[in-house]
Parts: sequence; C-alpha cells; structure tokens
Amino acid sequence: MFPAFKVKFKGLDKASKYLIALDIIPVDSNRYKFHNSKWMIAGTGDPEMPKPINVHPESLATGEHWMTKGANFHKIKVTNNITDRHGYALHLASANNA
Repeated sequence: MFPAFKVKFKGLDKASKYLIALDIIPVDSNRYKFHNSKWMIAGTGDPEMPKPINVHPESLATGEHWMTKGANFHKIKVTNNITDRHGYALHLASANNA
C-alpha cells in the first residue's frame, strides 16, 4: 500500500508482549459514492464477508520493541479481489465489484 501505513507507540509496558494487527472495518452498513467533491450515501452495502486480520510479522514483541521501532505495514496490499491469496492482502468490496 502506498503510502505505507506506519504507527508509532508510546505508553506501553516495556516488558509486556503485544500482538499488533491491522484490520479495516466499515463505519456503517451503507455504500458510498464520491459526487460533487463529497461522499454521499448510494444505498445499502453488501454484508461483510469474513476476512483474515493482518498480524504484523514482528508480533509478539515487547512494548519496548514497539515503542522503539514502531510498526510499518508497507507490505499490505488493498484489493477487492477475494480470490487474491497474497499474504498481506486487505480485502475490501468496491461499488464496481460488489
């Protein structure tokens, strides 16, 4: 995904271990379209299909590790192709493909 999704952490317990994951979820059950420079509701969206959550490859790591290095999800691929078996794919439905 470009630009890469990077996260910085603070306030974690240095000795505790944390699993870091990335998931994108809908804010509501609507479908949207971009019209006249703004997003507008364009009907009801399709039901959410089960999808894997993308766990950061350095998980489980200590709070000290995450606060020092942060997390970079540069390998994430956003796609609407549910047959894509890319190891770091985030599957999203698009209005044109749903």
